Amino acid sequence: MKIGSGIVARINSSKVRNFKKSFPGSQIWDFIKAHTNRVTVRIGLGIIIVVIVVLSIYLYKRYNSYDDYKVLNYIKVDSSSNSKYLSYQDFVIKYSGDGISYIDDEGTVWDESYQMKTPIVDICEDYIAVADKNSNDIYIYNEDGKQGKITTSFPIIKVEVANQGVVAALLEDKNANHIEVFDKEGNKLVSHKTLLDENGYPLDFSISDDGEKMAVSYITIHNGAMGNRIVFYNFSNSGKNSANKIAGEHTQYKETIVPIVKFLSDNEAIAVGENIFSVYKIGKQSELDEEVEIKDEIHKVFYSEKYLGFILENHNSKYPYRIEVYDLSGKRKMKTEIKMEYDNVDFSGDNVLMYDDMNCQIISFEGVEKFKTIFKGEINGIIPVDGSRTFLFMTRSKIQKVKLK
Repeated sequence: MKIGSGIVARINSSKVRNFKKSFPGSQIWDFIKAHTNRVTVRIGLGIIIVVIVVLSIYLYKRYNSYDDYKVLNYIKVDSSSNSKYLSYQDFVIKYSGDGISYIDDEGTVWDESYQMKTPIVDICEDYIAVADKNSNDIYIYNEDGKQGKITTSFPIIKVEVANQGVVAALLEDKNANHIEVFDKEGNKLVSHKTLLDENGYPLDFSISDDGEKMAVSYITIHNGAMGNRIVFYNFSNSGKNSANKIAGEHTQYKETIVPIVKFLSDNEAIAVGENIFSVYKIGKQSELDEEVEIKDEIHKVFYSEKYLGFILENHNSKYPYRIEVYDLSGKRKMKTEIKMEYDNVDFSGDNVLMYDDMNCQIISFEGVEKFKTIFKGEINGIIPVDGSRTFLFMTRSKIQKVKLK
């Protein structure tokens, strides 16, 4: 090994001496600088090309529009005209007053029959809660089918389910309202009674995905004056020392009615009033993080984990409606005028999806019309698949997976 190393050293030394003879004095440095400059130029050009390619792809996705769609595959279904669809797992839940079924891309996984006048459905990750409004029964499902049944003390107004199967229900009797929380086996975990002339009338409530926190919007009457307050409850160990599990109470709304509260994550919630929306952070205590005034009449509210959107009255005869979208820091991400109001509106990535039984329109946050069509037949629902170009189109006879083109 040592002999070999010596031979290599002598050969390398000889090469260096020959190199120096070929490039005496300062020419060596000129050669090095020229070589370095060529390498730097090549690297710079490479970076520029990569940036151009990435920017081109970004701009194409952001501003490109589509005028048609391709059907990738479809599944035959038997739906009534009042069937509704919700996104579940990688496909859908179909429900009506006659029953509920889970459908994946190969067909119906399970189908459960019932008779309900006004079915209420809520989904959180694996769990599904179904109840008939003004009844006393809640059914719990997951991807394997029915998991249990809960019987409430009073008629049901609203239900929500958390990701471990915990269910919260807003109930109403003749003299009071009640909020009850159950585990998926039907054991009652929380029972909270409310009276209008004491702690208020609950307009809306929401539980966090982990089932440990709850938000309630109350109408209150004090000295003959009506007000609104938002109360947050913490049922976890961190809130066990708080009086009545209360994590915070917010009364800044005064006479403004706040009919919507919703957890968007375990620690973030929104409250939407007649002319205002608030974003709250909830830990051991709740705190107001952002608040934005909405100056025009609100027609519709829609939201995702990242954004809050509104369809507003617009004072323009040609475009009587306006879309505004905000992120959870209160920054406006979109402001676009539209000609018509659709029955359904939702987010699809950084786009707004609007549709009714015959029409569909998709507009990007930049105001670019990405897609618009009039369907040949009635549409029961549209669900985004990838937040970009792929959607599920539901009709009475089939579910189509389509890609815009």
